[in-house]
Amino acid sequence: MTIRRATSVLLMSLLVGLILVGCGEKIAIPKAVGLYSVSNYQEDGVFDVDDLRGLSTAAGQLFVLTGNALHKRNQAFVGLDSIMTFGDATSLCVADGDTQVFIWDQAAGEVSWYSTRNLEPPVGLPGSTALPAVQSCVGMATSTAGLSQVPGAITYLYLADPDSGVVHRYAFDPYSGLLPHGILCRDNGEGARFVRQPAGLARDSADSMLVCDRITDRNWVIRFKSVPDQTDLADEGSDPLRGHAALFREFPCTPQPAAAYVLGDAAECGEGEWVGGVSDEIGAFNEPHDVAVDGDGQIFVADWGNNRVQIFSADGYYIQAFGDTTLTPRPTSIAVSDYQVNTDEIFHGAFLWVTGDGAVRKFLSADYFDWLNRQQVEE
Repeated sequence: MTIRRATSVLLMSLLVGLILVGCGEKIAIPKAVGLYSVSNYQEDGVFDVDDLRGLSTAAGQLFVLTGNALHKRNQAFVGLDSIMTFGDATSLCVADGDTQVFIWDQAAGEVSWYSTRNLEPPVGLPGSTALPAVQSCVGMATSTAGLSQVPGAITYLYLADPDSGVVHRYAFDPYSGLLPHGILCRDNGEGARFVRQPAGLARDSADSMLVCDRITDRNWVIRFKSVPDQTDLADEGSDPLRGHAALFREFPCTPQPAAAYVLGDAAECGEGEWVGGVSDEIGAFNEPHDVAVDGDGQIFVADWGNNRVQIFSADGYYIQAFGDTTLTPRPTSIAVSDYQVNTDEIFHGAFLWVTGDGAVRKFLSADYFDWLNRQQVEE
């Protein structure tokens, strides 16, 4: 790994003060509410990583996945820990509560999990589960919505499997590992309840599941109620416990059109002849690869084919886009870290992390960038 543009000394010192206390113990990161940037994000570093596969954030730390290793880094991209045990790791996510990080290893056909604190596997308990039903995995996310259906489980794990055309759902019990619990969706239909080519996943601020569908004639991010549907059990040939598409917002017609359930270009009221395809218009996508949600509920989409990141409100309204072939080339995964700065004013900012073209790119929300500069001038 080489660093093409280093983070400033000032920013590094501020971040260390925010992240660490005492003998290296991490303080909890407050859930941010409001005061997020609505202007462009400022680039703050580009870090080359060999065989880069993806990234995730938790409790102020960054987890970077390569084909054979998981690397834990701080917000200045300084290495803290690593494990090198994988044959062909393709996807990762961090569980609710920031306690476990899950890894899909394609070579082993299994999910393994490790403590986010020290990257150690659990002691005296299963640390992995083989999942023969999963052919491939390009996106993962966790959610506790509906978890009362599985006593003893502490979270659901969702895996986007484009080769099977399914988003799988597993209940995670630390004593038993991962147990199948139906699916969220599959690819054998045309409506918004179906995802034709699943990719990145994220849990949103309403505990719904966001699923990227990067197939050429759709290019959507679809919102699902992630509580398993107990009524979806009896139909012959159906898949049990599927999720239902969830509204982003109401349209003035009945039934609600596809556009009510998705981000991207979709049929609206009375648009019966709608034909999908790639688009570089604002709010539309060209193969959305990944999605992330910040502490204010804003939704960030890695718009791969358009070399940009697009940001939407929690209820699906377009806010802004930024990036180009130099700034955000072919973005494949995305993560957001929320920060609260304790000063005379309560200030919330965000760090945005984007992978693409073999590098991790770091961005600061513009309002946070301005606040840092103002503090430097005042000092």
